[in-house]
Amino acid sequence: MQKYTVLTCCKYLLFGAALLPITVVAFVMIPLLTWPWRIGIFLPFIVLLLWGALEWLKKLVQRAQQDKEQPVPQGAEAAQDQPAHPPRAESAQLDPSPVEPARQDRILELQQNFRAAVRTLKGSHLKQEGDPLHVLPWYLLLGAGGSGKTSAVRGARLLSPFSERPEHEATANCSWHFYDQGIVIDTAGRYAVPADAGGDHDEWLTFLSLLKRYRRTELINGVMVTVAADSLLAADPAQLEEQGRQLRCRIEEMIRHLGVTFPVYLLITKCDLVSGMSEFCGALPSGTLDQPVGLLNRELDADLPRLLERFCDLVDERMRMLRLLLLHHGAPAPANGRLLLFPDQLRELRPGLELFMPAAFGQNHYQETPFLRGIYLCSALPVRPLSRHLPGDPQHVAAAHAPFLHDLFEKVLPRDRGLCALSARTLKWRRLSDNLALVCWLLIGISLCAMLTGAFVKNIGVLRLASYAAAGMPRLQGDTAADLAALEAMRRAIVEVELKNRNWWLPRFGLSRSREVEQALKARYCQEYRKHLLAPFDAEMAGALDALSPALPDSAFGGVVLHLSRRCNLLKGRLAGEDETGLASHPVPDYRVLAAPAQGWSDPAAGNLYLAYVAWLADPAQMSEELQRLQQLLKRLVLLKGADFSWVLGYVDREQTAAPISLQEFWGGSRALQGEPSLAACFTRNGRERITAVLGELSTAYPEREVLERARAEFWRSYREAAFNAWQSFAAQLPAGALRLLAPKEWQSAAAAMAGEQGPYFNFMRRALTELQPFDPAEPLPVWIAELYRFQALKGAGPAGVASSLSGQASRVAGTIGRLGGKKENLPGDEQSANLAREYLNAVAQIAPVAKSRALAHRMALQAFGDSAESGKSPLFQAAEAAQRLNQLLVQGQGDDTFARLIYGPITFYGTYIRMETACALQAQWEQTVLKEVQGSRDPQSLQYLLGKDGPVWKYVGDYVNPFIGWSPARGYFPKSALGGSIPFKPEFYSFLAQGGKAKLAAAAGSPKPVYHVTIKGLPTDANAEARVKPQGTRLELHCATGVQSIVNMNYPVSRPFVYLPDACSDVVLQIDVGDTTLTRRYLGSSGFTEFLRDFPAGRHTFYPRNFPQEKEALQRLGVRFIKVNYQLFGAGDLAAQPAETLPARVPVKIAECWD
Repeated sequence: MQKYTVLTCCKYLLFGAALLPITVVAFVMIPLLTWPWRIGIFLPFIVLLLWGALEWLKKLVQRAQQDKEQPVPQGAEAAQDQPAHPPRAESAQLDPSPVEPARQDRILELQQNFRAAVRTLKGSHLKQEGDPLHVLPWYLLLGAGGSGKTSAVRGARLLSPFSERPEHEATANCSWHFYDQGIVIDTAGRYAVPADAGGDHDEWLTFLSLLKRYRRTELINGVMVTVAADSLLAADPAQLEEQGRQLRCRIEEMIRHLGVTFPVYLLITKCDLVSGMSEFCGALPSGTLDQPVGLLNRELDADLPRLLERFCDLVDERMRMLRLLLLHHGAPAPANGRLLLFPDQLRELRPGLELFMPAAFGQNHYQETPFLRGIYLCSALPVRPLSRHLPGDPQHVAAAHAPFLHDLFEKVLPRDRGLCALSARTLKWRRLSDNLALVCWLLIGISLCAMLTGAFVKNIGVLRLASYAAAGMPRLQGDTAADLAALEAMRRAIVEVELKNRNWWLPRFGLSRSREVEQALKARYCQEYRKHLLAPFDAEMAGALDALSPALPDSAFGGVVLHLSRRCNLLKGRLAGEDETGLASHPVPDYRVLAAPAQGWSDPAAGNLYLAYVAWLADPAQMSEELQRLQQLLKRLVLLKGADFSWVLGYVDREQTAAPISLQEFWGGSRALQGEPSLAACFTRNGRERITAVLGELSTAYPEREVLERARAEFWRSYREAAFNAWQSFAAQLPAGALRLLAPKEWQSAAAAMAGEQGPYFNFMRRALTELQPFDPAEPLPVWIAELYRFQALKGAGPAGVASSLSGQASRVAGTIGRLGGKKENLPGDEQSANLAREYLNAVAQIAPVAKSRALAHRMALQAFGDSAESGKSPLFQAAEAAQRLNQLLVQGQGDDTFARLIYGPITFYGTYIRMETACALQAQWEQTVLKEVQGSRDPQSLQYLLGKDGPVWKYVGDYVNPFIGWSPARGYFPKSALGGSIPFKPEFYSFLAQGGKAKLAAAAGSPKPVYHVTIKGLPTDANAEARVKPQGTRLELHCATGVQSIVNMNYPVSRPFVYLPDACSDVVLQIDVGDTTLTRRYLGSSGFTEFLRDFPAGRHTFYPRNFPQEKEALQRLGVRFIKVNYQLFGAGDLAAQPAETLPARVPVKIAECWD
């Protein structure tokens, strides 16, 4: 019982789990579809109905199969004999739980027995009176084994059309007894008191399931519980109570499983074992023995002790009365003691009943109380009553039959057929289901009322909204801008009304007035729009088109063509039956291309107004007329430029729907270039798609498709050639993108990515193939495009060569390359070609680490600028050699260097980067090797130290710079070239080396005299005649290690000897006093005295205000235009005759261009 209940619950739970996703899908998908909401609400119930129909069909098929497999038997043998075992699958449906083989066989036997009885009933004449299973009442005999159930039924002498089984055969599971007043099902005793707690109980539950399955209206009409009289007299009290509890459990299981309460009759069998029973019954008349003996609970008294008391008193009283009557009238046979003591012996049953009945029928808190209808005594032992006859009459022998049984089955039980009722649990669920049904009907009624009210309210709301829209519509006055705004407000109001009508998930119930108002508003909108906006605009447009010339700019011409095309396409779509959603997918016309901003058509909402006009227009004739007129205008406009579609390129470029390709996309960089090269948007893939879309719109709208298709084909041929030329020109300008890079970070980033697919050159190759891929590869391709395809194929080739890796587009391009070459076998496609491409890519990849290491860049530069043996090891030269061989392999002398510039591009970039990084490294080494030695000192001694024979300058040049510079008599020091250029040394560095070399030679030729004696005599200092102040004196100083030597000339003759030591003397300072101004002239370095003497070749030198920048203004205020300083020099001939000092004036700080 519990297993079937659990299975049923699981079945409904699974169904609920399946119904839940359907409900979720309904409420999620219905809003996305065009179905109304009510379909989504009732969709789960529709699925439920379909499931019920499928279950009903399934049961019909199963019953048909059962009837076909087991034909209906006829006669008593069909009812009593055991039918053949049915298929194992049928039993598995009734009891799917795994059982032992013997237990399963018993269950199968029970099922077969039950079905055999059912077939017997269905095949009988009972079906003429109604349902054969429900015409007669069914009664169940329930009792312990050996309690006399079967004997009681057989002893009742019931009128049955079937023969009975042998008398002493035990009931295997259940026996069916068919008689005229009912059907008695005699169950096995192990059902009531199970011997095998598992198997017998499962068999009992199977029996109840079969009973519930086949007899649904009246499950059972009564249960007769049998208890043997001898067990009441002599059984152990505990055993008797246990038997009562077992029977109570069976009755409770029947009530729970069947859901009904039924009358229960306690039948005390084997009363013949009570002493005196046979003698007492034998003394009774034969007609009396058919009557039942017991108590019928007419009052439906549930008080068990009182009912037992009534039974005992009634039976005792009747037995004692019968005993008196028998003694009074005289028995046919002499009375003995057993007959006289029978009523007293019968009282001995009461103690046992007091133990048995509370356990079997008493009230408790856990079980439903059975309806005990009656208590009866019986005996299955036939009794032959003694006949009473007069003397002389022949003696008649009466027939023997069991006492007190016949009328019980024939009269008492049939009268109680209608006492079955629903159990308390069933009534509770029935009331709950009835209440739920009532609530559901109320909810349905309320829902219908609510939906009707909602439909009415919603209809009224839409009508009110429509009335506001109609009342608020302003009058159109002919002002385009104001009329556009007014019609846009009207369109939005109509759209709002339309949305209200469309989002109507409730049934309308015939309330369609809101739809009629919506159509009226749309018709009014179309009328106003056509009258005040569209008709004047079309008239003005027709006049403007008549005045157009072929010289009209491409952008303006394309705008006019698209305007007419889009209007034609919208009208054609509307005539084809497209709804508003389909029309909204079309592009709307732009009115700004035909009207000046002052005319008011600059509002972008003008296109939406025309879209609404077309969508809401209801007259097909009017739409056809307008379509024909616009197509004629479009045809005139296209023929204006002779069906030349080159205007599409200019229109797409100005439309800015596709972006042009700039150098920044490949190089990045943050520096903006003046006049930076770019590729027009019309030659990109997006631009081509836009061109295709524009021509598609035009082709759809144009009335003569064949003429247009020829012009389109010619345009695509010219466009293809122009696109290839544009990309080739852009490829030639691609190296200029390096100028966008700011040093050094952007250069380092570019160098790190240069060897990969994201590098500008490889990225350009891939981008060019991607952008140009839509072109038909079956036509001949430009040489450089074919080389790019070939190179891409070689890059992806496996060890087996190109042939194993080419697929799709690359295969078709390979065929094109073959046609360009004249024969396909001339094209390289073996493993050697793939290895050459990989060699080039690997060589370029080996250069990439220079982006992270300046020292590596310096080493690569040393290899490249070194001798031929070292330069051959440089990855740059290896990459250049591989690029050269790869270019020769792919180009094959076809005279196009575009591909060569692309594959050499990374090498050239790395060459520039390495030279700049090397310059930075040399600058850092200069600072560490040379500048660190002098630490900013500028005295001649420091310069002589640096430029000495083994000085730091020449050591630096020998260790670091020699590989990068050269020397020749004609050119002096000059930069060497490698990697596509030279190290960017500054000119000051070459000049410094040249002067330093001369100084080194002078030092090597010989040193000057150690001491010079020069006498200087001062003469008056003069100025120009008009000067307001004349110089009043001069002072000359010679700074030496031994001290300062000086001569002061106050315009009076004065003389002073000077001792000049070249190794110990340095600066010479000349001061001229003019009024309050002191002019100072310095001759620096160890050669300062020599320079002073050369500046005064005859003892005289004229100074000008420009020689003293700081005092220039003061001299001008004093009117001094020049000053003549006069000296007489004695002993200065040797010094003045010496050549000029060759030491540089200073050590250069920056020797090379570096981006640090």
